[in-house]
Amino acid sequence: MAWTERLNARPGRIALGGAEIDVYHWAEMADTVVNPPHRHTYFEVCWVEGGHGEFVVEGETHPIGPGSLLFARPGVRHQIISAEPPGIRLAWVAFHLRVAGGSDLFEAFAHSARALSHDASDQVAALWTALRTTGNGPALPGQDVATNAVAQALVVALAQAGTEGLRSEPVEPPDAGASTVQQALRYVQDNLDRPLSVDELARHVHLSGRHLTRLFTEHVGRSPAAYVEQARLDHAAALLVRTDLPIKQVASAVGYADVTQFTRAFTRRLGTPPGRFRTAANLHSVLSVS
Repeated sequence: MAWTERLNARPGRIALGGAEIDVYHWAEMADTVVNPPHRHTYFEVCWVEGGHGEFVVEGETHPIGPGSLLFARPGVRHQIISAEPPGIRLAWVAFHLRVAGGSDLFEAFAHSARALSHDASDQVAALWTALRTTGNGPALPGQDVATNAVAQALVVALAQAGTEGLRSEPVEPPDAGASTVQQALRYVQDNLDRPLSVDELARHVHLSGRHLTRLFTEHVGRSPAAYVEQARLDHAAALLVRTDLPIKQVASAVGYADVTQFTRAFTRRLGTPPGRFRTAANLHSVLSVS
């Protein structure tokens, strides 16, 4: 079994002090990459193991090479473009982060705008290598525990790299509006398996629907309804890639009772029907490995 399969079989939750990290996906690939500019509702941290290219963040281009760490933060438009063949080798982890206080490291990471760092100490490289070594191969007694321990250490190292040189500065606390929006965003992520109305979100944070919409427009750049749909469909895309669930079950898992409505919404957002999206993702995975 590959290390990614072992970890993705039980992605799980990592609790570190006042931070909770819900890990969605571990992955690696070696290919020529030209992905379109896109956003996530979650964090994604990529490590460049080999090859060269560019990391474009909100229109700003950063050259990348071996040892580069790419931080794709929630809501931030980004794109990875590899140089000419043989392309680029990447490993990455996607996760949702909740910080309730008590973790200066992850508090700083959550509020940092850093898009790029470099693994100057080779700490991340060593941990990713250890993760592969520990997680690959047939199941052995204690292997899952050891693999998860290395994965946890790697997540901490990535957060450290994403805040290096920043934590000595005091982290400005978010204003009341930003805190309210973060509370609403967490509620959305925790309830993706059912329809969510603006009124329900507003009641959860004790605001009127109009006031919440105003805060979302200011802090998220879209309405609550648009954000909910984006979060549901992003999660659906992850399920299509990571699982073999029938499309009807994927639709239900992200709150769509009607598969036709789900297919229409998914196609409108991602430009292709869910079945074709899964086929293309699986084919890409096969080609990356071969």
